[in-house]
Amino acid sequence: MGFDQENSKRAGSKRAGRASAAIGALLLLAGCMTSGRDTYQTSGINEWLTTENADTVVNAMAAKGMIPATIDCRFADTTPSQLAYLSKFTWKRAPANTRYHWEVGDPTYLASKEVKSNRVGLRRVFAKVVRDPASGQKVGCSIWAS
Repeated sequence: MGFDQENSKRAGSKRAGRASAAIGALLLLAGCMTSGRDTYQTSGINEWLTTENADTVVNAMAAKGMIPATIDCRFADTTPSQLAYLSKFTWKRAPANTRYHWEVGDPTYLASKEVKSNRVGLRRVFAKVVRDPASGQKVGCSIWAS
């Protein structure tokens, strides 16, 4: 449930020309806004992204030279074995040679990703944990960067 920028750059460089028109259209439809720092905004309830939508938005923003500055997360469904999460990001310009990785999931899953990220030289730059009041379940979201 995350995005590996380094692998995406390798694969994406071959198709960047073809994808730039599609990305431009996506960003035009989704809405891009600047205020102090570059941020990505959508309107109303669409601001919360499913995992699939989040991957698409992160890829589009990476193509614009942006990286996630913060991530927010919440449950979309807390049914046992059917857990679904939603994410929301703010963005900033990517410093030169910055690698990053983001994840959303239960705290145990995130702990394993923390270990893996540290092994490749990434450090946690943002994290949040949310508890569902009805079920007591927790979901966390983190961003690691070099």
